[in-house]
Amino acid sequence: MASQKQLVAVVAETMGVPIESVTVIDRYLAEAGLRTRALRGRGQTPMTYRDGAHLIIATAWEANPKDAVALVTKFGQLQALQVAEDSSIAEDALGATFAEALANSLESVPEHRQQFGAHEDNPDHMSLRVVMRQPHSEADIILHKDGRKHTFQYRQHWDRDRGHVAKGDLSRSAEFTQITLGFVGESIADGVDR
Repeated sequence: MASQKQLVAVVAETMGVPIESVTVIDRYLAEAGLRTRALRGRGQTPMTYRDGAHLIIATAWEANPKDAVALVTKFGQLQALQVAEDSSIAEDALGATFAEALANSLESVPEHRQQFGAHEDNPDHMSLRVVMRQPHSEADIILHKDGRKHTFQYRQHWDRDRGHVAKGDLSRSAEFTQITLGFVGESIADGVDR
């Protein structure tokens, strides 16, 4: 069963962030209603995939824990814009928002462990990379499947109407792969009834 403490520990380990920082981030998310509230007493509250997605988003930036709620709100609400390489794939095939897509990825990566672990030369090989960028708060989920690349783009709602937004000189990004999603997803799956 993946408890709140277990989820914090696996996110801290896989993201390479001190567990004390992730614990504080988790507390801020819980207080803001962005994480399942723990049960009182000795009962363990099973964490959801959305809880994991929010904790990963907040942890990825190594920002001040007080900024966790703002980061999750800003990135979690990014809307599916398009699949860059292929217009025949629905832009919201992974999820309508970035948080939803990340939560769905946390669930699906462990289920496809063999494909994600296969060598690049194997026709069944799959890989997934997540890139989050600031200051314009945008994210891409790049899925390699069946020998093809699919870049699911997530942007602020107003970006859809304005089109391309000019970028300033300074841009920061945070990246992680199916490895993080697999470890965190497996931890959560241990607590999910199937």
